[in-house]
Amino acid sequence: MQRFAVLLTFALALSSAGQGHAQSSSPAPAAPELPKSYFPGLGEFMGRIEVDHAKLWLAGEARNWDLATYQLGELKEVFADVQDLLPRYQNIPVGEMIDAIMTGTITDLEGSIATHDFSKFSTSFDKLTEACNSCHQAANRPYIAIRRPAQSNFSNQDFSPRK
Repeated sequence: MQRFAVLLTFALALSSAGQGHAQSSSPAPAAPELPKSYFPGLGEFMGRIEVDHAKLWLAGEARNWDLATYQLGELKEVFADVQDLLPRYQNIPVGEMIDAIMTGTITDLEGSIATHDFSKFSTSFDKLTEACNSCHQAANRPYIAIRRPAQSNFSNQDFSPRK
């Protein structure tokens, strides 16, 4: 499974040139600096979740159930990444909160998508959105309020189902 969080690891081979030779009077070359590894913070994960949340709604609204299934899978994958890589953030048990608050709503969404029932999808999506906001409240971040997208910000993506 391809993960959103890709950790870069570089192996540097050190040259053994000069070993076994007479010591030269020139100074030894400086060791190369190791590259910095990038590890996304919770904000990067949440930004991705926000995009997947919006695309999930747009797919369901267009009754593109295949795309909705895909987007929900992407959303679940990022939540799993957060649980694995950032289970605690500033003493907040983010991983446990995801289990407690999100699991049931995601299961409901899966069911509504499987039955291609937009009414149930809409209700389940709103419950997911409420769960996101209750998590933000519990994490002392009430100023982060998520809602249904009013329009698509993805003009380069067609959300209508393929025939």
